[in-house]
Amino acid sequence: MVTVSSFVLIATALWYSVVSAAETQNCSSVAAIAAQTCQQLESSLGSTIVQTQSSGSEYAIGANFAWSTFSDEVNFQPSCIVFPNTTQHVQTAMKAIFENKADYAVQAGGHSGMIGWNTVQNGVLISFMNMNSTSYDSESDTITLLPGIHWGDATSALQQYGVAPVGGRIATVGTGLLLGGGISYLSPAEGYAADNYVSLDVVLVNGTLVTATADNEYADLFKALKGGGNRFGIYPNSSSEALLAALAHFIHDTADPNAGTFLATTFRTTWENSTQDIELDVILVYNGTEASFNTSFAEFLSIPYTSSALQALSYLDLLNAVTFPDGLGTLFGASALTGVPASTLADEYLETYRLYNNFSTAFASSTDIAFTLLDFSPVPKSQIQAGYEKGTNPIVPPLGTGGYFEILFQVTYAEGITEPSPDVEQGRQLWISTAPSTPGLPFFLNEADANQQILATYGGYEFLKQVYAKYDPTRFNVQHTQGPLGL
Repeated sequence: MVTVSSFVLIATALWYSVVSAAETQNCSSVAAIAAQTCQQLESSLGSTIVQTQSSGSEYAIGANFAWSTFSDEVNFQPSCIVFPNTTQHVQTAMKAIFENKADYAVQAGGHSGMIGWNTVQNGVLISFMNMNSTSYDSESDTITLLPGIHWGDATSALQQYGVAPVGGRIATVGTGLLLGGGISYLSPAEGYAADNYVSLDVVLVNGTLVTATADNEYADLFKALKGGGNRFGIYPNSSSEALLAALAHFIHDTADPNAGTFLATTFRTTWENSTQDIELDVILVYNGTEASFNTSFAEFLSIPYTSSALQALSYLDLLNAVTFPDGLGTLFGASALTGVPASTLADEYLETYRLYNNFSTAFASSTDIAFTLLDFSPVPKSQIQAGYEKGTNPIVPPLGTGGYFEILFQVTYAEGITEPSPDVEQGRQLWISTAPSTPGLPFFLNEADANQQILATYGGYEFLKQVYAKYDPTRFNVQHTQGPLGL
């Protein structure tokens, strides 16, 4: 049995924005400011912690650490990279960045589909590669995570204690997942991953360190960090129709918090000699008895399939069961749909797929694309309820809204492609602008396009704007780093 513990996360570098400082300063001055800041930081922290393209052996690793190659060194060359080992190093870096008004970015696990959100050109990159440990306190039943750790490593380290974090569903994803709330295998019973925070050490934009909890003077910041993004912390064929209907019915009808833990349903399209190969994958995860599993997933199990691998797995094996290739440029787009009763047609689900299939068919002959994905991740009613019971978060809609699916449209480019194709990008944006979405439902920040107004879909959007104004009255980060729109 998995015991779920809460998080103590070191979150850093408060307030991110999509507006670049290059809009208000010319490139040469931006580069000069960054160079000055890097020199200052190298003097105070040393050349091992602060490295440039020519001075440090770890620089190339940090500059190419991003999961999507569109954010690698080919397109972004940070003026320097800070590799902190302690919170004090982070404070020193942020203080210098703030005082010099330098552009910057922060990188934890690096698993982002937003170009430039975890790297920077002519600025300072803070990389948490070296702050990658986790620990467990049995007395308080809490897990402490440093921001550079990946969920597979954290889960492996904690397995000896018989506990697991409410964390990512893929081993190679990092703690940045928490900034968008985070969907876990355990979320239907425990809420979004970020709902399980206990306390957060946060380095504010000016370098000040504060500890935020649910009931201290930084309670508003604590809540905002539960999904507010990197602004608030570092921190098919007939079978397809049946599957889409099963999805829509499941999220509407299920009341079993153990059943909602299945990862997702994925439509994956690849090409060989311009011929589409469409693969439908359903990953069903259940923490309970076989009989209950068969009852909760009956509609899915009745759909014909070509292969099945149902078996008991440890939590760590589960994280390692799903992988995504590294070294490829990847872009996301988001939508969200509510469920429908079993007697109702799932028209919006079918339309979502039709638009996806149109895109995949249109670019079947493109040598730029490796594959496309259409992925459905469940947020059942029990997950929303769990979030409210743990002090709520800024993401979820009002109670009584019902469960819904977060929908990911992913385009992954072929090896060697270093920037998106204009034609493909036009088609991708067409899906984003025309795909159905249910009014009042939040989109998933971690799996969205950089230009989508994700925060504006949140139930707590007005709250986020108020907290932003309180903690960054000069709007420093709006001018100096990239992140979600709307604040």
